[in-house]
Formats: sequence, C-alpha cells, structure tokens
Amino acid sequence: MSTKPRSIAIWVGTRPEYIKMAPLVLELKKDPRFLVHFIHSGQHESLGKGTGKLFGIRPVELNLPPTHGRLKLLEQELQNQASTWFREHSVDCVLVQGDTATAYCVAKAAHSSGIPLGHVEAGLRTYDLTQPFPEEGYRQAITKWSTWHYSPSEQASLNLIREGIDSTTIHQVGNTIVDAFESLKQQIYSSTSLDLPTPYWVMTLHRRESQGEPAKHVIEALKSHLSMHPSQHLVVIRHPNPKTHPPLNELKDHPQVKLLDALEYLPFLTLCAHSDGVLSDSGGLQEEASLLGLPIVVFREVTERPEVMEAGYGKLVGTDTEKIHIGLNWMQTLEKPLNKCSFYGDGTSSKAIHAHLVDVLLS
Repeated sequence: MSTKPRSIAIWVGTRPEYIKMAPLVLELKKDPRFLVHFIHSGQHESLGKGTGKLFGIRPVELNLPPTHGRLKLLEQELQNQASTWFREHSVDCVLVQGDTATAYCVAKAAHSSGIPLGHVEAGLRTYDLTQPFPEEGYRQAITKWSTWHYSPSEQASLNLIREGIDSTTIHQVGNTIVDAFESLKQQIYSSTSLDLPTPYWVMTLHRRESQGEPAKHVIEALKSHLSMHPSQHLVVIRHPNPKTHPPLNELKDHPQVKLLDALEYLPFLTLCAHSDGVLSDSGGLQEEASLLGLPIVVFREVTERPEVMEAGYGKLVGTDTEKIHIGLNWMQTLEKPLNKCSFYGDGTSSKAIHAHLVDVLLS
C-alpha cells in the first residue's frame, strides 16, 4: 500500500538563501517520502543563472510586483504572495532560512495558516533592532512563529533558550552554508582566479546601515591605508543595488583598486580564496571567510556571529575611521595564514534536518 508523500514548502528570496537552502532541497528530494516545493519569491529579481547551474536545481519563480526599494511595500507584496500560495497549496510544513523579508513574510503567512514552520539558521542575534536592520527584527519575529528551530551554533541555541524557547524544539544542526561550501570546495580551488596583482584583499559594502556617511568613512580609511601600503591591492565588488555604488565609485581610478560588478557565487569564492583577506559588512562572508582560512575586517558595530571574532578570524570595526585603520593594520601584519575551519558544523546540516523531519512528519 503506497503512502502519500509529505509535502514540504521551502521558500527563498535572495541568493544567499538559495545557496544555503539548495543542499537541503537536494537532500530532501532524494527521499521519495517527501514532495518538495522549492519556491523563489522574486525578492531578488534573479538568483543568477550561474548559481542555479552550480547546484543543479532551480526553484519555481513567482512574480513579485515592483516595490522600488520601499520596505513596507515589499513586505505587503510578499505577505500577499505567500498567503495566496498557501491558500492554493496544501503542505505539511514550511521551511525558511535566515532573516530576509521573504523569510519573515512567509513565516508570518505560514503561522497565520496554521502550518508548522521550521527556521533554518535560527537563534542568531545582535539584540539591537537597528543593526542589522530590518533583519534583526525579522529573525526575532520568525522565532516566535517557528515550530522547530534549526540552530547553527551553541551560542545561537543559548540565545533561544534564554528567550524562553522550549529546548526540545531547538536542534543544533550547524549551518547549511558549510554543506554548500563542502560541495563546491574542489571547484573553488581548481578554478582560476582573475588576473590580478597580488597581494589583494576583497571588499563588499552593501548594507543599509553602511550607506551614506558611514560608507564615506570606509572609503576615506581605505584610501589612507593604501597610500601607506603601495604594494597592497584591493578588489571591490559592487552589489547589484545601485544605491550602494556612489561611494565605491570614488575608487574606480585608484591605481591599487579594481572595481568589479557582482560576480556569480563560485567565481566570487575563487576570487576570495586567492586573496589575503576580506573586508565586508556582510553576515554570510563572516562564515565563508573562516571556511577559506581568511581574516575578515567587518564594517559593523555588532555581529550575530561572535564565534568568528572570538576565534581571532575577524575584527569588528564599524565605520569609524580610526577603528578601520586598526583593523586594516591587523590584517596587514598577520604573520601566518589562518587555518581553514568551520565554526558552524561539519557539512552535514542538511542530513540532520532531514533526519528530524523524518522523525516529526513520518513517525
């Protein structure tokens, strides 16, 4: 007698979500007892054709009306989209990842529809609702609606416990970014990087908190540091959001700087792997830097990934010029390469989540 497969909806809206959820989708799709709906909300208009080919799986693309960078409108459209989808499809559970607008709105819609919700990468916290904004608020709200919390680290699990979350619903599985990285590792190191002068650092700067005056402070500090270190080079990757471009464009004619448009994921990791370090306000790059054995200077006042800083792989400098100089000098004077390591599991997070879903949905 055949049993109807359990239906799971996995939603993503941005490239980082796709990268972190692709290994889990592939893992669950191997199990005929599950029917997996992999859905892209359209929050980022394109996940990137190269990224889709990289993991061999692409989600169903939904249409999202233009929101013109207006956060409230984005939330309204995503909420309507998710609520409509749940009315038209019957699923046994929903999985979201991280702290994006898509994760927040899908989680809210699932909760309103009475559908069990699993939160991948649960428990990250800065406890400052302005940093990162709006992500810190999103992740705290998702926690309230979640049935199961898939935590990436001991610190994240402790955060949830301190907030009163039932410990039996917290599952410390590591971070699926490690699964993704392990699946790509051979390609990362066998690929050829761009023809660039060495040594070089890789920089990204795209967060809302960094725009305007903070970004100007970062650029000022970088120009000063490069003038004192004429053999040091910098590769700056511009985010697709044009609002982040003006301060970065000030570096376009600098002889020690190479300005590039956004790269697909594998070329970006290869570029970083051949570098001597990373400068960024990104959350995900804090995880990837240690996997690559690279130091990272973080243009944030607070971080939800303290493990990286505590282990000596990163410096939290914000956008204060003096602190940035301290961070850059730290990276400039590191005497030996850092070991490649993971603070977020051994690359089996997807298998652990799979095993738990078997237990709760099929037992």
